[in-house]
Parts: sequence; C-alpha cells; structure tokens
Amino acid sequence: MKTKFNQSKLKRAIVSAMLVGTAAITAPTYATDLDANLEVSASINVACTITTADLAFGAYDPIISHATDPLNKSASVTSTCTVGAAGSIILDNGENYDEGAGRRMVHSTDTSSFLEYAVSNASYGGANWGIGGDGVAYIGMGIAVPHDVYGQVDAGQNTAVDGSYSDTIVATINY
Repeated sequence: MKTKFNQSKLKRAIVSAMLVGTAAITAPTYATDLDANLEVSASINVACTITTADLAFGAYDPIISHATDPLNKSASVTSTCTVGAAGSIILDNGENYDEGAGRRMVHSTDTSSFLEYAVSNASYGGANWGIGGDGVAYIGMGIAVPHDVYGQVDAGQNTAVDGSYSDTIVATINY
C-alpha cells in the first residue's frame, strides 16, 4: 500500500510550523523582577581645626591706671572637631618666656625690655593656661566651639620702657 501525500497540505503544514516557531522566537518575553543589593558605605576620620582671635591688651599705664590694678582683656581659641573626638588644647609659653618671670611681651625695638603677662582659660588671674603642659580638655561636637582666653598684664610694671610690646603664643589641638 502506497501512501499519497498531498503536497499542498504538506506545504501548508510546514509553513504553519515555521510560523508558529518564529512567533515563539520573536514574541516578547516578560521577565520577572530581579533584586540586587547596592552596598553603600562611608567612613569618618577624626579631624579637628583650630583658630585664634588675637589678644590685644591695648594701652597699659603702669603709673596711673594700672599702678595697682592689672590690665585685663579676653580673646578666644576656637576648635572644630568631629563628633566624639577627644583631646586637649595646649598653649605654648610664647617666644619670650622666662622661667622666673613667665610669659613676657618684648619691646618692638628694645629687646631687653619686657612686659609680663598671663593667660588663663578659667578667669582673669587664674592658673596660666599651658605652662607646665596643662591643656583644656574637649569632646568634639562637630561644630565650632570657642574657648575663652583671659589675658592679664600684672599691675605696677613701671620699669618697662615706652613703646609697643608683643609676643606670639602657639595654640595646638591634640586629638
């Protein structure tokens, strides 16, 4: 028995199969949602800055105004540290420090003439800030924090000659 194939039906079947296969290949596919983690990180290193406002005593009169009363003026040291940073602010003894006399400003032209002074973080006439290594402790708050500097030129320094006097103190923040 011989089977006869109807060529036109066979051709239609092949074309139909090809179209169905092509449709399956070209049909849009719909993906499901996929998740991936994006890790985000940062680090903060302990950091501090320090700035100062000058301590300008102005005119000192050892004969009348300051014969018995000291000359008092204030200034500030400002620190800005990352939150939680701990340390201290130290003031050095200045450029003209003398073991017996303490901090001294030197005359602008007569380098043998001095005017003694003190700085404290507590009050006028308080313990000298920085002499002997004493510092002001702090804990950083992430904002600028001013620290008062109380300066005092002792009364009755009538051996100092007429003119201007100066000194430089270095403020250091240790953290």
